[in-house]
Parts: sequence; structure tokens; C-alpha cells
Amino acid sequence: MKLNIARQPLIPALLTLAAITALTMWKAPAPTACTAENLSIPTFGELAIPSVEELLCRFQAANPVWAKWIAGFLTLFTGLILGRLTLRYNLYSAGTCLAIPLFGIFVAGLLTGSDGLSTLTATTLLALAVRNYSRSFCNGYGFDAIFRASFYLGLMTLAAPSSLPLVGMLLLAVVLFHRTLREAVVAIAGLLLPILTFCYVNWGAGGDFLTPFTLASDAFLHGSPLDAVRSIPLKHLVALVAILLLDLAALVYFLGDSYATGNKPRAIFIFQIGLLVLLVPTMLNPVSTTADLTFMAVPSAVIVPFLLVRIHRLPNLILYLLLLGGSVAILFLQ
Repeated sequence: MKLNIARQPLIPALLTLAAITALTMWKAPAPTACTAENLSIPTFGELAIPSVEELLCRFQAANPVWAKWIAGFLTLFTGLILGRLTLRYNLYSAGTCLAIPLFGIFVAGLLTGSDGLSTLTATTLLALAVRNYSRSFCNGYGFDAIFRASFYLGLMTLAAPSSLPLVGMLLLAVVLFHRTLREAVVAIAGLLLPILTFCYVNWGAGGDFLTPFTLASDAFLHGSPLDAVRSIPLKHLVALVAILLLDLAALVYFLGDSYATGNKPRAIFIFQIGLLVLLVPTMLNPVSTTADLTFMAVPSAVIVPFLLVRIHRLPNLILYLLLLGGSVAILFLQ
């Protein structure tokens, strides 16, 4: 029986994801004490209640072992979300679970720093938003799906304030998936609900209602947008460039074969490309950190299999093994 990575079934995909996730959590650096320097937007003493980002930072610093277990579970859960998305909508016109192990491989190559819990929490919320936005492309109204997606996106901005540019996903989904004005209003309500709830709770605890907005605006308006890029370690920068080149190659194949895909898979794939573009300002804004590279794993795990299922079996196997071996090498260079 010849090995065909492009037609990878569920069990080998899950085992690969579990193995690479366990190795990633084992080699992840130990968390440091939670200070203002560890947060995208310093909130110590400024808010009446700790921010979501600060809560995750404190939990990881106080419970490093549990934080690694939770981060590992989030990685497995997110890989399954993306794998189910690709299978449900038949994005590649071929039955494959390749997105599942690729997500773990990309996370292993891109995860930096010691704040893995907050980063992977935000990554999981991004994957949930992507899945529900894709689910909103349906006949009739998709109020439930588009509200859930925007709600997850709002939660993501609380867990990782640097992800604010990803709010553009809402407009992208409304346009690409042909949603109505009423659905757009519901989506905006879902996006604002967690943010306004946090402001309300902060106000109820004795703080000012607008303080979170003031802190966020000050952080975004003051600071260098290139600090995060300059501090990316070389090994992770190499992984980022390799993944972007694979995304570009997959895009070329998609443009050549887009006529052969259905309307829904085509729109979902274009949505992933749009998300990839939105990640550029996410990684280049003044509050971004090197950990934000991990967000690239979500759209790339969906885009890259489009390339792998269309090339010959031997180059496919070699490329997959290079990706797997490169990620393992990066982990052992921590």
C-alpha cells in the first residue's frame, strides 16, 4: 500500500496532532511572573477589574503545569475545528484531514514567548469565529451563526488586544457570504457585546466606563508598529516565511482551479485569504507581540492543503516531512 499524505485519514491526522502538541507543550518555555511588560495593553492599577489578558497571564504564572495542559487541549480542539471545517464544506474536492496535523505543525513552528495560554486561547477563538462565519453562508438567514462568530471575535479582542484589525473579518464575511443588512446589525451586536459587558463590569466595580477604550487608544496611538517584527527570533522568522510561501503557492493553484470548486468552498477559501491579509496589520500594530505569529496557523492550515492535494505523491510526502521535521527542529532549538 502506497503512502499518500494528501489523503490522510482521521486517525493518523489526530495522532500526528497529538504528538506534535505534546512536544510543543513540553518544550514551551516556563512562564514568568505576570507584569505590565507581559501584557499588550498595560492595565495594572488602571482598571477596577483585571482584563481578560491579565487574568490569563496571572493564571499561567500561578499554575504553569495546568496552563500547559489547557494550552495543549486548546491546540487539539482548534485543529479538530479546522479539520471539520474543511471536511464539512469539501474545500479540496478530496476527502482529507490534512488541516488537522498541519495546524499543530504550524503552531509548533510559530509559537514564541512564554504566554502560550493567552495566545492559544485567542487562536481558538479565531478558529471558532472562522467556523461560524463559514456556517453563516447558507440559504435563508444565518443570524445564529454570524452572531456567534462575531461574539467569539469580540472575546478574542479582549484576550489579545492586538487582534483588533481582525474585526475586518465581519465586513469580509457579510460581503463574501451575501448576508443582509439585518444580519450585519446582529453581527455588530455580537461583536460589541463582550467588549461593552467588560466595560460595564469595570464601571460597576468602581472604574470609569470608558477607561478600557482610553487605554486601548493610547496603546495603539503611541508605540512603534515594528517592534514585534524586529524581535521575532530567526528560527520562527524562517518558519513564517516558509508558511507564507506555501500559502502563495496554494493561492496560485487555487486561481488555476477555482472554476472547478463550488460557490461555497470558493467563498470560504477566499475568506481564508482575506483573513491572511488582515493578519498583516495584526502583526504590525503597536501593541502586537511575537506571539501573534501563531494566528497565522489558522488560515494557513486551511489554505496549504489545497496545494498538497494537487501535487504528485512523492513531492507531497517530501514537503510534508520537511514541514514536520522543521517544526520539531525549531522546538528543540528553544
